[in-house]
Amino acid sequence: MKNKKAGKVLTKKTTKGALIKGMSKRLPSEMLEDPLFRKELQEIMKGYSGIYGLYRRDSLYYVGLTTNLFGRIGWHLKDRHAGKWDSFVIFRIKKVNYLKDIETLVSHLVEIPGARVKGKVPRDADITRILRDVWQEHKKKMKEIEKALRK
Repeated sequence: MKNKKAGKVLTKKTTKGALIKGMSKRLPSEMLEDPLFRKELQEIMKGYSGIYGLYRRDSLYYVGLTTNLFGRIGWHLKDRHAGKWDSFVIFRIKKVNYLKDIETLVSHLVEIPGARVKGKVPRDADITRILRDVWQEHKKKMKEIEKALRK
């Protein structure tokens, strides 16, 4: 958006890139075992929090969030997820306070076999609950109308 004010042209600043500070394509888990790639991946992820996805063949298996991307993905080669995934993606995130919300969003969009929890939204943000309440009120009014018409 450009606007002339006192002879100056003002340009609206974009917020693109304000949250995601880097991402990868899907990478094979074997990269984590190669010393050269391990070193480079560790450097790339150093100091970044983020969201990551683990894949089994072509399907998303697990989504996680962490304040230590490299360490967490490496740990999943040894923990309960070991042998259940073969590739991964990473998203370096700048604003750590959004991590849980992003994970919740993703876990409610797609079925994630390796996830134990889906994340919760605040009660006042649960649109389904609000619509359910509206529906109940509507049904109550319809019953009253139906009752009046029977008379």
